[in-house]
Amino acid sequence: MTAKVKSLIVSVGIAMNFASFVSAQSLEEIVVTAQKRAESLSEVPISISAVTGETLENRSIDSLATLSQSMPNVNIYEGAIDSTIQVRGVTTGNNKGFDQSVAMYFDGVPYGRAQLVRTPLVDLERVEVLRGPQPTIFGKNAIAGAISVITAKPTDEFEGKISVSYESEHEESQVLGVVSGPLSDSLSGRLTVSYRDMDGWINNTQMQRMEPQREETFVRAQLAWDDGEDFSVNFKAEMAEFDSFGYSMEALNPQGGYGLVFAGPIGVELEEDWVRASGDVFSKNEMQTFVLTAENDWNGHSVTSVSAFVEYDSSEVLDVDYTRNLILDGTNQTEDFEQFSQEIRIASAGGERFDYIGGIFYQTEDVSVTDGVPLGSFFVLAGPPVSLVNGTRWARQYEQSSDRWSVFAQGDYEITEQLNLTVGARYTKEEKDAMRALSVYGAGGNLASPPILGLWAAVLNVYPHNISGSREESSFDPLLRFQYQMNDDLAFHVSYSEGSKGGGYDIRSNSAPGTATVTGAPAGTFEFQNEDAENIELGLKYASDRMELNLTLFKTEYENQQTSIFDGVLSFFVGNVSASELEGVELDGRFLISDGFELYASAASMDFKYTDFKTGQCGYSETPVAGYCDRTGYTAPFLPDTTANFGINYETALSSGMLLDLNINASHSSDYLLSTAHDSLHTENGFTKLGAHVGLSSASGAWRISLIGDNLTDERVKVFGVGLPLGRTFVRLASGGALDGIAYYSFYQRPRNITLKLDYNF
Repeated sequence: MTAKVKSLIVSVGIAMNFASFVSAQSLEEIVVTAQKRAESLSEVPISISAVTGETLENRSIDSLATLSQSMPNVNIYEGAIDSTIQVRGVTTGNNKGFDQSVAMYFDGVPYGRAQLVRTPLVDLERVEVLRGPQPTIFGKNAIAGAISVITAKPTDEFEGKISVSYESEHEESQVLGVVSGPLSDSLSGRLTVSYRDMDGWINNTQMQRMEPQREETFVRAQLAWDDGEDFSVNFKAEMAEFDSFGYSMEALNPQGGYGLVFAGPIGVELEEDWVRASGDVFSKNEMQTFVLTAENDWNGHSVTSVSAFVEYDSSEVLDVDYTRNLILDGTNQTEDFEQFSQEIRIASAGGERFDYIGGIFYQTEDVSVTDGVPLGSFFVLAGPPVSLVNGTRWARQYEQSSDRWSVFAQGDYEITEQLNLTVGARYTKEEKDAMRALSVYGAGGNLASPPILGLWAAVLNVYPHNISGSREESSFDPLLRFQYQMNDDLAFHVSYSEGSKGGGYDIRSNSAPGTATVTGAPAGTFEFQNEDAENIELGLKYASDRMELNLTLFKTEYENQQTSIFDGVLSFFVGNVSASELEGVELDGRFLISDGFELYASAASMDFKYTDFKTGQCGYSETPVAGYCDRTGYTAPFLPDTTANFGINYETALSSGMLLDLNINASHSSDYLLSTAHDSLHTENGFTKLGAHVGLSSASGAWRISLIGDNLTDERVKVFGVGLPLGRTFVRLASGGALDGIAYYSFYQRPRNITLKLDYNF
């Protein structure tokens, strides 16, 4: 057992002793549905974090990326060409062919595509984040964890809300309106409308605008019908448009001859000063969701049906050289996605010696992805023959359809009054069909001639191809757990589970398998296999009137991990090329120090290492062996060894009859690698951020005015980055091979911002 783990366990005992010294009323109970039943958070034998809708509103958290910044062992960010969720160091690479390693569910509906990470969080009841494989309840592709978002539902009594906020530093404004209540004796409804826009904080001197700009419009309508006895139905329709313009990105840290080649009037902005220069970038997204949920009490059981249709269209234009130079400006990609899913489950009433839940699930989806990369006039500077590629481009088309069905069951048996056994499993079968075609076009718009194709191959490692495939796979993911209730306050659990993530097809590779590359680089990829995980957890749950404490120790082994590797030029290679082992500890708790005065804290310690990863990408200062660097024994990128969060909530009545509420919070992260290349020259050195909000409201709750501050210490936090594409290629070309060099780019969290917010309830 590591020293860090022992230290956190000791803190558990200290916290338990501390509980005997405080005197107050009871903590407010948080109810979650992590196991498809309404349960107290303190009773669920899973490593789970839950954030209430009230907390989200009070702290002005409107995205999963922002939410993850205060959760241990959770990292969510939006990159240049994709979005990523990482739990306990396990993530999905930058490839739209991957299924997510962390399952996302919105009101019980799976959102399996990376682009949906950007869905705005509006008018919610709560968000639950479950760490570790969650195979039984959340399915095959919850190999690293699950995120469950639960929206606020129609109410039996009429109520409404108008909320407006403004942040002056980045010119951000938000408006939210909610109306809910009965429409008849058995029918009620809820309408939610929100709008947000923001100018950003990075000055793009080439576009003469602040970035990243945001514009989001969201509408949700719900109807709930209840017959007053056994049957109820909820219909939800959502429409969202979420657009962004520009990146939260800067180029930095030049190495070798990069600064010499790119100096002068055509040089790259390389200072970390919230200033950059590059071409146009935007991402425009439209989403529609329709969900019909029906529940019926039948013969002492609850029967639930969830039918859902999800579709979205995404259109993006990117400057993926990230500089002012006309190299890869005007790169574009689109994604059109449609999904239908149906789940039917049956659950016992609960509270019996043997409780159970089971069901069947079906999902079909179709996705179409395109991208096009034009080569700009900067190639002219290299002289002939390389200059001949100026004005040429590639166009790629990818189509995929899949069908998945599964059956699952989980039972809880009370062996004794203190000992409980849980057994669960899910069997899944899936079929996928896919096609990928890549064509190269000359400057005149026709298919490129052999000389031009040769230059594309020699300089960029890109080869035209047309390839297709079909695959069928099945998986069986079991769960076994024992829970021991030592007394009314303290319980222990130990669990073993297996998880799996489906195989599939690589969208982004620039050549087909078996291609004889000119440069000697590895050939392209297409099909990859499923990956598997085995997870063991030991947990402790302590809950009294004034204190809750949750401790989890875990060890997980991943085999045949699907890994996306950037070759440093333009190509990505995907395959089952790595295996890993991770272990750690997670601790969180709440303490009611006195009436209205609550302390909360969380911490996590991770030890992650690849146990087999011989085909990793090389960093700038490394020498490849057969094109790769062995990453066996390395930790994962974007993964700090330790993370922690701390906060206090205070609420009191003023003599004037008004209510004052206050929150102060801090989050800490140790250092971590920023690049999938594991490049030691490009890291985040760790940080501690401070946030706070103070609110003043009427005694009746009719209005509330608040001031919300985030990143008050104004930390410059890097979340992702890698070497600038084609950086080394151009240094070598421009110097005739005499020089080598590189620079990097990084995406950043938002700097200090302070928001004024007004809520009016009626």
